[in-house]
Amino acid sequence: MTIQQFQYVLAVVDQQNFEAAAEKCFVTQSTLSTMIGRFEDEIGIKIFNRKTKPVSITEEGKHIIHRLRIIVNEVDLFKNLTQELRGDLIGNFRIGIIPTIAPYLLPRFITEFANQFPQVQIVVKELTTAQIKEALKMRDIDLGILALPIGDKKLQEIPLYKEPFLLYDCTDDNHASNTSLNELDYSKLCLLQEGHCLHTQVRKLCELSNLQTQSDVNIEFNSGSMDSLLRVTKTRKGITVIPYLAAIDLPKTEKQHLVSFEDPIPVRQVGLLTNSFFVKKQMLVALQEIITTAVSSIIPETIASTVMEP
Repeated sequence: MTIQQFQYVLAVVDQQNFEAAAEKCFVTQSTLSTMIGRFEDEIGIKIFNRKTKPVSITEEGKHIIHRLRIIVNEVDLFKNLTQELRGDLIGNFRIGIIPTIAPYLLPRFITEFANQFPQVQIVVKELTTAQIKEALKMRDIDLGILALPIGDKKLQEIPLYKEPFLLYDCTDDNHASNTSLNELDYSKLCLLQEGHCLHTQVRKLCELSNLQTQSDVNIEFNSGSMDSLLRVTKTRKGITVIPYLAAIDLPKTEKQHLVSFEDPIPVRQVGLLTNSFFVKKQMLVALQEIITTAVSSIIPETIASTVMEP
C-alpha cells in the first residue's frame, strides 16, 4: 500500500465520484479505480459501494477513511516540518476563523501576512468554533482564529487581544451614554443562533451579571450574519451586543445606536488555536505580530483596563 493510494481513496470520498476524483489527481479513471481496487484487495475490505450513484461508502470503509485522513495529514505534517527546518516556506497555510471575527479582523492583517510569505498559498475558511476544533484535530486546517478559552488539552491556545463589547440599542428610550449589563431589558435582546460563539458569550456575560435570559429572551435570530442581526434588531427596536471591531466601520447613522458599557467592561479574549503538534512556527510568530500590531492601534488599552470576561 502507498500514500498515493490513500490520496486516491480520499479524493473519491471528497468528490463522491471516481471520474471527478481522477481529474483532481491528474490520472485516468481506470488508473485510479485500479489502484483503489488493489488497496481494497490488500486490506481485504471494500471501502466503496460502486453500484450506487453517487458512490457510497461502506460501514467498514468509514473507519478506514477516518484513519487514512489522519495518516495523510501526518505525512503532510512531516513534510511541513522538514520544510520549516530547511527554511523553505512553501505549500498551503489553512486558517479557520469564526464568522463574528472574520469580516472585521481579516482585512486588517491578511494582505500583509500573505505578502510576507509570497510562496505560500493562504487558504481561509469561515468555520464555527466546533468546526475549527474538529478540523485542527483532523489536520484539515493549520490554525484557528476564535474566542478563547477552549480548554481542550489536545489543542494549544495563544491569546492575541481582548475585545470589548458594545451595546447596540434601537429601543425608543435610547438616551444613555453608557450602561451596564444589569440595566438591560433582556426581553428585547436579539442573539445569533445557537452554536455561534457570540451567542454563548453573551449568555455567559448575562450569567455573570446574575441575570437569567432563558425565559426573557424574545428573539433568537437564526443567522450567522452580524449585518442581518443588526438589521433585525433595528426593525424590532430591540438590543443586541456586538464586538468592538464590528462597530468601527458602521455608518454614522448606525453608530448613534451604540452605547458603551460601564466598568467592568465585558470583553472577549480573541486568540489563535493550533494542534499541539503544529510545526509552522515562523508563520505563527509572524501572524501573532501582525494581528496584535493591527489591533493595538484600534482598541485603546484603556478600554480593556477593567474588564468582565465571559
